[in-house]
Amino acid sequence: MMYDLSSAGMSDQQSALYKTQQQMSTQRRMLSAADDPAGASTALRLSQGLALTGQQQASQQAATSTLSQSESALGSVGDVLQSASSLLISTQNATFSASDRAAAATQLDAMLQTLTGLANSRDGAGGYLFAGYSDGTLPFTEGAGGVSYAGDDGVRKLDIGAGRNVPVSANGADTFMRIKTGNGVFATSAGTANTGTGVIDSGSVVNPSALDGHAYQVKFTASGTYDLLDTTAGTTVSTGNTFKTGSAVTVAGMQFTINGNPAAGDTFTTQPSTNQSVFAALSAGIAALKSNAPDSVRTSQINGVLANVYAAQDHISQARSALGSNMNQVSSLGDVASAAVVSQKTQLSNLTDLDYASAATDLASEQTALTAAQQTFAKISKLSLFNYLA
Repeated sequence: MMYDLSSAGMSDQQSALYKTQQQMSTQRRMLSAADDPAGASTALRLSQGLALTGQQQASQQAATSTLSQSESALGSVGDVLQSASSLLISTQNATFSASDRAAAATQLDAMLQTLTGLANSRDGAGGYLFAGYSDGTLPFTEGAGGVSYAGDDGVRKLDIGAGRNVPVSANGADTFMRIKTGNGVFATSAGTANTGTGVIDSGSVVNPSALDGHAYQVKFTASGTYDLLDTTAGTTVSTGNTFKTGSAVTVAGMQFTINGNPAAGDTFTTQPSTNQSVFAALSAGIAALKSNAPDSVRTSQINGVLANVYAAQDHISQARSALGSNMNQVSSLGDVASAAVVSQKTQLSNLTDLDYASAATDLASEQTALTAAQQTFAKISKLSLFNYLA
């Protein structure tokens, strides 16, 4: 009986000592779920939460990288358009010769090539940033008819948080191909057969409620007289209007100004804005610089190109701002995720990590108790009935 009881007691003490040694070697309080079933369940949930947060952080890093590359590319596009507009303005100088215009057209063509290259920018994984979902397809190619788009209208998104899908790129169709001409509502132009010195500006909207979406034409019947026609409806708005250079013409909520001295037969038109690519805008500028049209016609053409380039700048700037806003969202969610990781790791540590100082004390106590039990058993096991009878 004494042997069995002592043996069982020492076995339990040895098991406790072995467990403490394991805890100290692994630095973990829970070696198995049996040590703390409730704590093990909580630790499992925290571990799963950490894994999910880690996935979200990886997505956030990928989103930040792609957004940064897209935003940078659009920033460079804006710089090219700014240079193009400055160049086009400089060509309006009366001292510009034909050779000067030819040189400017060459510069503008180089800008067009740069613009196409930026639109074909790739992300860190080798995909095209502005191809939509078709990121493996070269989105913009130059052909006889100008630059065409081979991507789709998709916008790639990444899951960066609970229920938060953020666009990480912009498709090329919306960004580069669908830019409203003129001032965004209507576009003006001068007749290519004009012989006078009249130049039309890009105009503006003065009464939005009066807009009817029609096209109008100013037709000069004499050097100081013009008729105003509604070419969409095929009707005459007014006739015999007196022209004064620099005076505004107002029709259907639109207002534009013609400067110079138009000749009889000269025409100026307004058309509702349509979608035009930024590449087409620069191509039109190149064509205008290379044309042999009268100075007044070329000036009106370049004014129209400038209006389209300005519209493209605004459009690209808005797309860039949207990407910047998305970057801010990712950054904010990244801060939340980082705080969640710290909290989850702290809770998990409190549940599973070992209090090393306390465990060392327990180990020393268990070793002392086991040694005492072993020594006591050694003495008791030698005793017999004759020791008591003696």
